[in-house]
Amino acid sequence: MPETELEASVKAALAEPPQRVRRLVLTDGRRFWLKRVERLSGRLRLQKGDPARAFEAERAGLKAMAAEGLPVAAVALEGPDWVVMPDAGPVLPEVVANRNLTTAERLVPFAQAGRALGQIHWAGMVHGRPAVRDICWDGKQARFIDLERFRYGRRGGIQQAADVVILAQTAFTLWPDEPRWLDAALASYAVNAPERAMAQVQRLAGWLTPLGWLASGLARAKPQSRELRAVGLTLARLRAG
Repeated sequence: MPETELEASVKAALAEPPQRVRRLVLTDGRRFWLKRVERLSGRLRLQKGDPARAFEAERAGLKAMAAEGLPVAAVALEGPDWVVMPDAGPVLPEVVANRNLTTAERLVPFAQAGRALGQIHWAGMVHGRPAVRDICWDGKQARFIDLERFRYGRRGGIQQAADVVILAQTAFTLWPDEPRWLDAALASYAVNAPERAMAQVQRLAGWLTPLGWLASGLARAKPQSRELRAVGLTLARLRAG
C-alpha cells in the first residue's frame, strides 16, 4: 500500500533529533501529535521514574479507555516507543483564556470534564493525574490526554478520589480566585461518579488536612508559589463536598 501523508510525516519526524512531543500538520490542515518515550538524565530519572514504563502505562490507558468508549485521545498510529494521536482541541486553560466564548460556553467543557472523569471511574479506571492542562475540548467532548499514571482501581476508592484532588489542585493553582470552573466540573462529577465517590473525596481531603497546614507554612516562605497556595484552597473546597 502507498505511504500516507501522515505516515510520511511521522517517518520524517522520527528521523529528527528526539523530541518528547511534536506537532504534525498535514496539508489538509489536520493536526496530530507524535509522542515518544521521554529521554531523562540520571537525576531526572530518579525523580520522575522510568519513562518507558510511564509511556507503556499511557499506551495501555489510551487503548483501555477507547475500548470502553470513554472520551480519550485516539491512537492513529503507533510504534515500539511512539504513538500518534489526532489533535483533540484546546486544553481547558486555553478555553478559559478564550474571550470569544461566553462564560456559559466556557463552563460547558468543565462540566463535560467532570462527567468524563465520572465515567472513567465507573469503568474501574484511574487516570492518575487529571490536571486541567491534560483535558482537551473538541467542541463536543472533554477528552483526556497524558495518561502516564493510568491504572485500574476500585470504584469509589482512594485512588479515584486522588484523581479528584489533583483535578482541584491544578484548577486552584491556575484560578485561585475563580472557583466556578472547578465547581462546574465537581457538580457534574458528583452526579456521574460511582456511588459515594464524593464522600470518599471528602474523606481523603480530611486525611490530607495536615498537608494543608504544612503547605500554608511553606507558602509564607514562598509567597509566589501558586501550587502551595492552592493546597489549602483545594482541601477546604473538597472537605465541603
